[in-house]
Amino acid sequence: MQKVFVSYRLRAGVGIEQYKAWSREIDQRITPGQKGVIRFEVYAIEGGDKGEPFCQIVEDIEVESFEAFTETVKGSGMAYVMETFGKLVDESTVQTVYGSKIVPALLPPGARPPLPI
Repeated sequence: MQKVFVSYRLRAGVGIEQYKAWSREIDQRITPGQKGVIRFEVYAIEGGDKGEPFCQIVEDIEVESFEAFTETVKGSGMAYVMETFGKLVDESTVQTVYGSKIVPALLPPGARPPLPI
């Protein structure tokens, strides 16, 4: 299992409410049902600690594997999402990263973790 994070900005002239309507009515209805997608959540970014955030939207997607997910995105089930996505999003700002969760070793009750090296 892996996580995929996709961040981006909206096209000039596209308002956040317009994007949210599209996200609720199209993206969040189609994407979660695609093969290999375990969980799909979308966040509107509201601020940052260093001024203007680099993105307006972040998608948090849990998938079976990144490779399978990239094939799913290219498939017919996602065609309408991808076609309409480009009308709302500045595709030059899309950034995708993926990775796997770092799972801590379980310690006995009351034990302290080792000091970092």
